[in-house]
Amino acid sequence: MARASFQILLLTGLLVAGLLVLFQRLPPPRLGEAIGAAATLYVGLLIAAAWLRSHHDLVDAWMFLVPLSMFQVLPDWLLVQRHLLTFPALGGPMLGPVPAYMAALWVAPLLLVIWLAEIARRRSEAFGLLTAAMASCAVFAAAEWAGVRYGLWLPRNVQTWQGIAPYVLAAETVLGIAAWVAFAVVQSRVLAMKVVAALVVSAVYAGALIGSHFVLQRHL
Repeated sequence: MARASFQILLLTGLLVAGLLVLFQRLPPPRLGEAIGAAATLYVGLLIAAAWLRSHHDLVDAWMFLVPLSMFQVLPDWLLVQRHLLTFPALGGPMLGPVPAYMAALWVAPLLLVIWLAEIARRRSEAFGLLTAAMASCAVFAAAEWAGVRYGLWLPRNVQTWQGIAPYVLAAETVLGIAAWVAFAVVQSRVLAMKVVAALVVSAVYAGALIGSHFVLQRHL
C-alpha cells in the first residue's frame, strides 16, 4: 500500500480541508447535505484513483472499508439508543437517528490506520500491530476532537476530556487493530469475504464500546 501513499494523503487531506470550509461557510440543513456529498465524492475519487493507478492493494482496502463504514452506523445507532451519543441536526438524509453521511465518513480514518500498519508490517508483524494500535489512538483522538469541536456528534452522559470520551477512544483503538488484522486476512479474498469480515469487525467494535463503557465509566 506504500505505492498509494500520495493518493491516500492527498485525498484525505482534501476531504479534511473541504469539511473545514463547509463548516465555515454553510448553515444547516445545507451543511449536512454538503457533508454527505463531500464524503461520497471522497469515496468515489479514492476508488477511481486506485483503479486508474493500478493500486490493487488500495482497491482491496476500499472494498473492505466501504462496507465496514456502512456497518458502523449500527454501533452509532446503539450509542444513540443508550443515550450516550447524539447527532445535531445538520441536514441531509438520516438512517434512523444517525446521519447518512456517517456511513461514508468512517472510511478515511480507518484507511489511514490500515495504510500506516501495512507500511510498518513490512518490518515485522509485531511492528505492524503496534503501529495499528498507536495510529488508531492518534487518528481517532483527532477525529473525536474535531467531530465534537465542529458539532458532527456530541457525547452524552459520559465523562470527556477536550470533547473526547475515553471509553470511545479505547474502543476505537480496538476497532483500528481489528480492522487491520481483518484486512490482512481477507485482502486477497473475494468481495463476500471482505463484507463478512467488515461485519465481524463492526460487531467487535460494538462489543468493545459496551465493555469499555462499563469499565472506564465506573473508574474515571
